[in-house]
Amino acid sequence: MPNYIAAQYGDKRRYLLKALREVSHRIERLVTDLDEPALRERPAGEDWCVKEVVGFLRDSEREDLRSIQAIVARDGVRIEERRAYLGPGEQDYTAARIEDLVWDFAMLREETTWMLRTAGGSWDSAGVHPYRGEVTLLQLVQEMNERDLDAMWRIQRLRDRLLPAAYNRDFDV
Repeated sequence: MPNYIAAQYGDKRRYLLKALREVSHRIERLVTDLDEPALRERPAGEDWCVKEVVGFLRDSEREDLRSIQAIVARDGVRIEERRAYLGPGEQDYTAARIEDLVWDFAMLREETTWMLRTAGGSWDSAGVHPYRGEVTLLQLVQEMNERDLDAMWRIQRLRDRLLPAAYNRDFDV
């Protein structure tokens, strides 16, 4: 993260909390006006459809929240491997209602941000990942932010391909 961003918000933690809070609202705005065929369509060259991206975000959030809770509870705790990226291949997110996927993600994100706001000195604590070794809470949250940005770009790219340009004008990421 560039130093000017941290300077603008006082520190990296404040910036990351702000970014995490805003993502669920942004995702909701990007998907709510898409009809069911658009939510399920996977254009050529795309790995996932919109529903699969949102399902991935929800499952990633669930995994990350468990890791955050564990790290805050005990420094040096073993944390699980992230597997949410396998979700679109293992689960049928297209059968789920987009409202449910977005709601679940938003509620998990709310719980995550509250946990982080009250983490205090635990931001310097770490969990031990099975393959990566020590991962600090700050590093985990930075990775969540990067994942969120990637997911928003994926959804925006899908919107751009599925909807007319005039319709997308107000939703540029």
